[in-house]
Amino acid sequence: MAADLDQAREILRRVFGHAEFRGLQGEVIGEALAGRSALAVLPTGGGKSLCYQIPALVRPGLALVVSPLIALMSDQVEALKQAGVAAARMDSGLEPHEREATWRRVESGELKLLYVSPEGLASEVVLRRLRHVPLSLIAIDEAHCVSQWGHDFRPDYRALGRLADLFPGIPRLALTATADARTRADIRAELRLEDAREFVASFARPELALNAERKIRSGRRVAELVKARPGRSGIVYAGTREGAETLAEELAGHGVAAKAYHAGLDKRVRAERLAWFLAEDGAVMVATIAFGMGIDKPDVRFVIHADPPASIEAYWQEVGRAGRDGAPAEGITLYGPADMNWALRRIAGRGLPDEVRQVQVRKVRQLYAMLEGLGCRAAAVRRYFGETEAEPCGVCDICVSPVEGVDATEAAQKALSATHRLAGRYGRGRIVDHLLGKTREVSPAEAALSTYGVGGDLKAAAWRELIDQLLFEGLLVEDANDGRPLIGLGDAEAVRAVYRGERRVLMRRAMTAEREGRAARRTRAAEGIEPGDAATFETLRAWRREEARRQSVPPYVIFADRTLADIARERPSTLDALTRIGGVGQVKLARYGAAVLEVLRAEEPPSIIDRARDLRSNMSTPEVLLWTHLRGRALGGLKLRRQHPIGRYVLDFYCPEARLVIEIDGESHGHGDQPQRDEIRDAWLRDQGLEVLRIGAADVMRDVVDVADGILRIIGERGPPIVAHRRSRGSPATLPPASGGKSE
Repeated sequence: MAADLDQAREILRRVFGHAEFRGLQGEVIGEALAGRSALAVLPTGGGKSLCYQIPALVRPGLALVVSPLIALMSDQVEALKQAGVAAARMDSGLEPHEREATWRRVESGELKLLYVSPEGLASEVVLRRLRHVPLSLIAIDEAHCVSQWGHDFRPDYRALGRLADLFPGIPRLALTATADARTRADIRAELRLEDAREFVASFARPELALNAERKIRSGRRVAELVKARPGRSGIVYAGTREGAETLAEELAGHGVAAKAYHAGLDKRVRAERLAWFLAEDGAVMVATIAFGMGIDKPDVRFVIHADPPASIEAYWQEVGRAGRDGAPAEGITLYGPADMNWALRRIAGRGLPDEVRQVQVRKVRQLYAMLEGLGCRAAAVRRYFGETEAEPCGVCDICVSPVEGVDATEAAQKALSATHRLAGRYGRGRIVDHLLGKTREVSPAEAALSTYGVGGDLKAAAWRELIDQLLFEGLLVEDANDGRPLIGLGDAEAVRAVYRGERRVLMRRAMTAEREGRAARRTRAAEGIEPGDAATFETLRAWRREEARRQSVPPYVIFADRTLADIARERPSTLDALTRIGGVGQVKLARYGAAVLEVLRAEEPPSIIDRARDLRSNMSTPEVLLWTHLRGRALGGLKLRRQHPIGRYVLDFYCPEARLVIEIDGESHGHGDQPQRDEIRDAWLRDQGLEVLRIGAADVMRDVVDVADGILRIIGERGPPIVAHRRSRGSPATLPPASGGKSE
């Protein structure tokens, strides 16, 4: 078993370019290598596919992978082929001669992985041919589709339970990103996995910042959000086909590269738009839920729900399509009571069994409780999935700017009483006018009601927010009334509890525009690309885009954005150095390594010079102060240069004759990975025959004359080689004495 895991780690490194397993990957893979079945619930971006792809490459035979969508199968097969793995798909999109060619590869033993749809496995012809093929394992992806309690129930998945009888002794892996305890139990029962081990990873997505706000002019707000994120790839979810088309047109009118995607489009158009979204950097897809399951584009930076989904499972699956590469991303939801009422009406009209209907209604209310809640959004999601010890995430809108709960019980009593007296005959605007005593042409009977004008202590906007809150809590209900909604009292017992003061109504203060601005700025700052590396990163992306077009594949199957960002930051100069970048396996190294290094060599000189020029025009106060004291001093004919580019670095100060580099270290040099990066930089400079003197910015500010004198002594000596000097931040300047001794 240990030998198998060692082999699995070697495949992880050599084929997929990763150093170590993440999270529960190793345990799930170990279970499959031992020939045992398992249920694995791993978060989106948590590497579920590796849990069956690596065992497929270790175990003898063919791995059968069941996947619900052609787009998902196509993506994964193409990515495997890029990594040098023999994989293929069998689906309705293949021509007869292509299917037969694939069968020949299956039956000859050439393939290691075959992707099929659940509908395909319903064919007795397919099953009969597979029974003559030695299988290594069976993987059922998106396994939540088997459960009627899940958010994406697909009847075809129910038939997959018979695979246990058709292929006895073959390990079966069921994998999903979202399944609560009840859904997991259903998966185990339906797929005959009662005795299999269950692996449930944390649902934490620390790179994902969640935001939610009540709808106000939804279309305009979506346009504002997308325009505030220029050049980023994203998905906008709309509740209807018409809504998707309208939003896509509006975004396109604002210059956004946006297209609509929904089931009403021709199959060919959908395929073209999916290919466009996968291939283009900065593409925005405006879609219904027909789009997205298994979409494996890792660099989606935001998901916006213009209309919310119907459960926390669906919400987490959809926002989870952002940030699959581990880089910062956002999930933003616009919601309102009308959305909740629409979801409840839809459930009521589906003719579900009572037990299923009650569960689905509860899921809707749990989603809106999270959206409207006062606590950390990510922690609320994790608790929903059973993580009782979930801590606040620190990056969602509520963690960044905590929302204050205001006791609105007395105002709620007034609103409920007014609704009761108006007998459910009016909408919210009319109820607000009644509370404010501003009803036009009010009848004497209404004016005589005790609730008329009783709400003068609040503004109209506050009353509208309170009515929304009462709708979310089920204290009020809304009748669609053919597009002219009427509001009446909700659960009678709950309403009486509010009247009696036994139930409090808490109202959240409105989120400010400032919070949105801060969240956007925080995300931009956390993109993971240093300003000095941005030009290289974009050049690498342009190369990848052209290479992808040449091969007719999505760009991310060549290299993910995160891999390109690491390459831009580290700037490897040899193939050996390139192999140490995550995501660069042996096949990709052989296929693309030389081209990547050529891109870096061609891009570096103008990039580093431009960077030097920018830094020179924006020198820090300590640098300006030191330069002022040094440039006018007698250097014995030697020259001191500021912000000088050399190789891949820009040096604060450089004396070429003395082969001396002077670096001014600010506060950041004592934190995070900066000391390690400084050591790498200093080692590279020493390899070029240079020596480095590091001086704290605080020392320059404290006594610039003393620091300048020490530097001049070193330059003037030009004696034995000068060793690198590093001082802890804030310590006194320690420069070599005039006698030429060396500081340690």
